[in-house]
Amino acid sequence: MSSPRSRHGSISHDGRLIEYEIINRAAVTRRIHLEINELGGLQVVAPRRMSVRDINKALQQRAQRVTRFLAEARSRKQDLPALNYRHGERHLFMGKSYPLNITAQPGKRGMVKFDGDGFKVVAPGQSPETVRNQLIRWYRRQAQHQFETRLASFARRAPWTDGGLPAMRLRLMKRTWGSCSSKGVITLNPHLVKAPAECIDYVIAHEICHLREHNHGRAFYALQEQLFPDWREFKAHLKQKGHIYLHA
Repeated sequence: MSSPRSRHGSISHDGRLIEYEIINRAAVTRRIHLEINELGGLQVVAPRRMSVRDINKALQQRAQRVTRFLAEARSRKQDLPALNYRHGERHLFMGKSYPLNITAQPGKRGMVKFDGDGFKVVAPGQSPETVRNQLIRWYRRQAQHQFETRLASFARRAPWTDGGLPAMRLRLMKRTWGSCSSKGVITLNPHLVKAPAECIDYVIAHEICHLREHNHGRAFYALQEQLFPDWREFKAHLKQKGHIYLHA
């Protein structure tokens, strides 16, 4: 699979030059959105059909908003803890942080167990990459279990599902918690299992509403209000803290 093409450009605001990299992704077909890279540089994700000139014009017209996005995104990035996957380091699960208890057992198959007080990690070695990979796999298994259970619960409360369990899949995503396809397949981000249970419920309820309403019109929000009345609180929580849960 070929990597996304990248181009470069710049805009100015208050006498300051803001350089950016343009990235094209097949999944982005309608409008541009902004990201920052590992070094804090601006990345503009845009549809392939959009020219550099049109992208630059759109950014320049919104230069103040771009500047504000950069400041906020860089500030959030500074809030992120350094994850070294070492003994004693704390990691998130269902909204709380717990320590890693790592035991190296050469020749043994690695595994992760959670006992309510922390993560017990048995690994062939203590290299950060080994521990990280085991933890990622554990998170995915927990996400599968938690999401399936909660999806079934909400589906039973949603008359428009006729009591059926919607199809679900997991996919690691950088900035999206969930989606619902036109075929009724709900995709959820495994990183969400690090957030409080109510945030998981909010995202699942949101996507179940999309089984009936494939937009964000009044009818959609009426369904969401019916299925999960506290959605505003936990949407706001994910907006404020989501970058921490997405950090891995």
